[in-house]
Amino acid sequence: MNEQIVLGFLGGLIFDFLQLLELQKKPKENRPDFKDWLYWLPHFVWPFLGALLVYVCDTPNLKLSKLLSLQLGLSAPLMFRQMIQSNPLALKKIELQDENQ
Repeated sequence: MNEQIVLGFLGGLIFDFLQLLELQKKPKENRPDFKDWLYWLPHFVWPFLGALLVYVCDTPNLKLSKLLSLQLGLSAPLMFRQMIQSNPLALKKIELQDENQ
């Protein structure tokens, strides 16, 4: 298996661990239900998406360093979330500055 893809997967795992570590700062009544399988689903998906992003970016013309592969895995959840939320095909309204235009 490609070392860069494994580093992308580990970057996604690190992202998940950081999210879990942040939960200790929340009061117990505001913490999620850890028995719910829907809570754990993203923790299994994000590392694979990190590996997928590294796989897609790894081409013969572009050699990914170990640090860049890890960084892509770390940022993959944020990148995919932003790509899903933005819709480049949405029509933007053109607002006229003046009624005479």
